[in-house]
Formats: sequence, structure tokens, C-alpha cells
Amino acid sequence: MAKRILVVDDEPDILELLVEELEFEGFSTVAASSGNQALEILQKESFDAVISDYKMPNGNGKVVLDYVNSDECKSSPVFYFVSGQADMSFQDALKEGVTKFFYKPFDLDELLDALKNDLD
Repeated sequence: MAKRILVVDDEPDILELLVEELEFEGFSTVAASSGNQALEILQKESFDAVISDYKMPNGNGKVVLDYVNSDECKSSPVFYFVSGQADMSFQDALKEGVTKFFYKPFDLDELLDALKNDLD
């Protein structure tokens, strides 16, 4: 069964690129364009990983991370931040439970390799 990935980004081009590449690599994806939309999805579904932008209107990535770390979350997914400008440092992100932190522009192959390794 394919690993399920929730992809969260307010930039349509990046969201589409990630979803297409992940599906090409055999992952099952669900896309959300805001943190609030991601929360609605996470309340109903379980995922193996979440890849989220940090800075977004309508609920930032920290809101999504806090929910994933809460007892309310249906699963304990691997969590990746992908961001151009983060208000959270890399070290703070790791302390908060982020598995990996990628700065935009990011190397897609590096992200895919990390995801495959973390989900094995």
C-alpha cells in the first residue's frame, strides 16, 4: 500500500510540483493550500508524512505542526517544513518535532530521498 503524504503550501506551483513528483514516485497524496485546510484534513484522515510550508495565510505551518504533535492527531506522521522565510530556526524546528527542514528553493531529489529513507 502506498504511503500517504499530506502536502501543504499556499503557492500553487510548488503544491502542484510536489504532488506530481510524489505521485510519480508512488506515494498517495492529498493537497491543502493553507494550514487551516490541512487541519480539517488531519482531523479526518491519517498520513505517513506531512510536508508543509511554514509561512502561509489562513494558518501557518506551526499550527499544522502543533496539531500533528497533539493527542488529537489520528497518526504520528514524519513532518517536513519547506519554507523560503521561516520564523522558526532549524534548531527550534527540530526541538518541536520537525523531522527535516528544507529552505526554498529546495532540491527536490534531496527531499524525495529523505522522505523515502524516513518512511522505510
